[in-house]
Amino acid sequence: MKKNIVQCLILISAVAVLLTAVLSAVGFYNVYEEQVQKQLRTQAQVVRDSLEFTDDPLGYLEATKKAAGDTRFTLIDQNGKVLFDSSADAAGMENHEGRAEVIKARESGFGEATRQSETLGQKTYYAAVRCEDGSVLRAAVALQSVSAVFVNNLPMTLGIVLLMVLVSIPLSRLITRRLLAPIMDAAQQISLEGEENIPTRPIYEEMEPFLNKIRAQKAQIAADFHRIQQEQGTVAMIISGMREGLILIDGDKNILSCNEGAIHLLQAHITTNYIGHSVMGLCRDPEFMGAVNQAVHDQKASETVLEVGGLYLRVYVSPAEGVPGAMILIVDASAHIRAEQQRKDFSANVSHELKTPLTSISGFAEMIESGMAQQQDVAGFAGRIRLEASRLQYLIDDIMRLSEIEDGSNPGEWENVPLMDVAKETVETLSIEAQENGVAISCGGEPLTVDANRHMMEELMTNLLSNAVKYNRPGGTAHINVEKRGEMAAIMVSDTGIGIPPEHQSRVFERFYRVDKSRSKQTGGTGLGLSIVRHIAEYHKGSVSLQSQEDVGTEITVLLPIHQKTVQDQ
Repeated sequence: MKKNIVQCLILISAVAVLLTAVLSAVGFYNVYEEQVQKQLRTQAQVVRDSLEFTDDPLGYLEATKKAAGDTRFTLIDQNGKVLFDSSADAAGMENHEGRAEVIKARESGFGEATRQSETLGQKTYYAAVRCEDGSVLRAAVALQSVSAVFVNNLPMTLGIVLLMVLVSIPLSRLITRRLLAPIMDAAQQISLEGEENIPTRPIYEEMEPFLNKIRAQKAQIAADFHRIQQEQGTVAMIISGMREGLILIDGDKNILSCNEGAIHLLQAHITTNYIGHSVMGLCRDPEFMGAVNQAVHDQKASETVLEVGGLYLRVYVSPAEGVPGAMILIVDASAHIRAEQQRKDFSANVSHELKTPLTSISGFAEMIESGMAQQQDVAGFAGRIRLEASRLQYLIDDIMRLSEIEDGSNPGEWENVPLMDVAKETVETLSIEAQENGVAISCGGEPLTVDANRHMMEELMTNLLSNAVKYNRPGGTAHINVEKRGEMAAIMVSDTGIGIPPEHQSRVFERFYRVDKSRSKQTGGTGLGLSIVRHIAEYHKGSVSLQSQEDVGTEITVLLPIHQKTVQDQ
């Protein structure tokens, strides 16, 4: 701004000097022309008066030729013939009777005119006077043009312009500093914090409304900035605390914002800074990028499910409103999807498990009803029907029991349960079954008491020890051991049975899962025993683990908190 003002002042000074020079030249020219005309008229009258006192007018004019200088004298007789001309040969000149100044001189005694001289070839002023004998004496002088006068004065004019420019440079800077000083002071005052407490310096009166407006806008901007900072802090706190992933991208699919939830769910490197880089750095899945492209380019929202590192992620991609880009929300839907899959598997497994005994019952009943069965076979068929009905009853009971444990619809009372007492009762209950299978069962450990549902603890140990007996070999052993591990009570059931192959160990706690389906049917298993064990352990805030070696044996460990609040107290 300061530089522009200085340049403007210097330019104004130069233009002013040039304009003054031009106007002065025009004014000087008018004065010069008027002076020349007045002088020429006087010369014409003086020479005419002198001719009246001489007997040889032509000789007199010839004698004054050198003294006349630049003035040209011409003597014209009564008929317009040129008798004498001081600048040209009179004999070769045309008749001058029709010249304007000659006509006026004959009429009124004096005539003047200004025109381009054909003889001299330049602009000429003519002054003509009438003599006593009727002839006309004309004086003429060539006039310089305005441009010629200006050109003659150009060196002096340029010198004055240069001088004015040199003088105007420091003066312009000084004037500019003085003009801008109050404005700069006011700007500095406004830029300081708490300017309302600073004494106001002198300022141009015309600028006071402008400065007041700036102060008001600054205060408003400060308030808005503070509010935006608070809102940003709140949003950042919410986003950073979200378990869900949130990603914002621009129209080029570069990341504008990304919370830790997104990095964790997509299992990307937590130490990498993804801001400003392509979203492909977080996830290169084709379905993910297809949803992103659809939102950015086609402005269409979409939803997809990704499987990343064992997690099922539901990804919602929505186009941004008003600006190019998109918002990506990532939700861990593993539990929901697995539950849905388990529900489908459960329905399929229940249907399959119910179908076998029902088919048998229906088949035997149909044979008895149609008379196809012999009388001696009816009792055997009835026994098979009763056996399949019993299996069906066991299956329904286990399913209902598992449902009760899962939803807590029938939690029962919690109490201090002595685990060693429950273990001894379980060994006693299953002793007959163990003898039939040729398996020796026992229990041991230390007396521990836990806050739990006693019936569930009995069911847990019964299922574990029953499996240890069923899937054992003649002459084998099964043992329940109770011990303390830190703040947890450990229930370990080990056997010397057939073991579980490694590929099946991760799934034995699933519903209806059987390692050896033929043996399970022979032993009357429903495939729900270990699933019930797992749910009972989780219901009591515990966990279950398994160690097994094929043809060596299996050990299942259940860990339960010793001290915890009961369901009724929660």
